[in-house]
Amino acid sequence: MKKFVHLNDLGDLQVPDRKNVDGRRVYVTPKGEYYPSITSILGSQPKPGIEQWKAKVGEKEANRIINESTRIGTGVHTLCEHYLLNQNLRCDDKEILSVFNRLRFMLGNINNIYGLEIPLFSDILRVAGTADCVAEWNGMLSVIDFKTSKKAKREDWIEDYYIQAFFYSAAFFEMTGALPEQVVILVAVRDSFEVQVFKKSYNEMDIYMEKLINIMKSEPFVVQQH
Repeated sequence: MKKFVHLNDLGDLQVPDRKNVDGRRVYVTPKGEYYPSITSILGSQPKPGIEQWKAKVGEKEANRIINESTRIGTGVHTLCEHYLLNQNLRCDDKEILSVFNRLRFMLGNINNIYGLEIPLFSDILRVAGTADCVAEWNGMLSVIDFKTSKKAKREDWIEDYYIQAFFYSAAFFEMTGALPEQVVILVAVRDSFEVQVFKKSYNEMDIYMEKLINIMKSEPFVVQQH
């Protein structure tokens, strides 16, 4: 099994603490500021396609499918983290293990890992979140996100993925001074043995940060400090 190299460059990095406020995940910065999570902001946007799907299949079936997807996604994320930490893997769930094994071959492109599950924040945007992985992907410093999906994704369906990943890039740069050269999104498709790889260069960061700012303008997030 490949041994992944972990760098210690972030040893003194001051990261935010995660907590729940009024049922939402928020982050408390080292200066005591409360920032909403990037996932809460993106999740608040209307998704008419999902609502139509729920109406079609029924609420009970929709909840079953969503809960199953969440369980598999969480399990695969955990295995990815343990694998990249050079730890022994244990999983009794054959479906989770099967989905992870599709990703395992792609994870070989990763090395020189700066961090896994890194809490990041931006004082400029007043937003925070947790990046799956910041590391080199084929020698290029990258923000790498692990996703699972029942069916293959079209690139025009994953704008939120890019907004999220580029936010992590911007926050990482603001906190460390190191600018990731690209974002890499890996999607393990459950209905096939496919792993989709979506990549975009840092040159497109401004486009997606403008999209995030417009979302925040349309529905301002104010976190009450408790």
